[in-house]
Amino acid sequence: MASDEMLEPGWLVRFADIERYRNKSDVAICWFMYGSNVHPVPEFYKYDWWIFWEGSPVDGDELIFSEDYRMNISEANFLYDRLMKEKTVFFMYNQKRPRRDCLNPFNPSAKRWEGQCWAPSLKDDLDPLVTEGPWAGHK
Repeated sequence: MASDEMLEPGWLVRFADIERYRNKSDVAICWFMYGSNVHPVPEFYKYDWWIFWEGSPVDGDELIFSEDYRMNISEANFLYDRLMKEKTVFFMYNQKRPRRDCLNPFNPSAKRWEGQCWAPSLKDDLDPLVTEGPWAGHK
């Protein structure tokens, strides 16, 4: 392998990989490939989501973590429900950002949070609220 050649991370999925995942299981259609479990306290974190599936507008390496294809949790919840009902194989990715809120336990000036991109407080977040299901209360 050439020294400038890079291996792709194992969680990166492309259109060419979908059939392989479809054949891996008779049951699994949703694959959580990268991210964090959703914290039960919506005031603490905001989650940005990317869902890759055969109907995605671009291949996985262009979609995943691209701002152009980022979804809020409400949009991700809607697409998740739709793809589950359709029994379509899909892959979920998320990144969490702490919310800037004086009521949460985070100290924005702590070394741990250096360079962090903060999300607005839950009350200042303009994204729609999820009203039912496991992510209810999140924006």
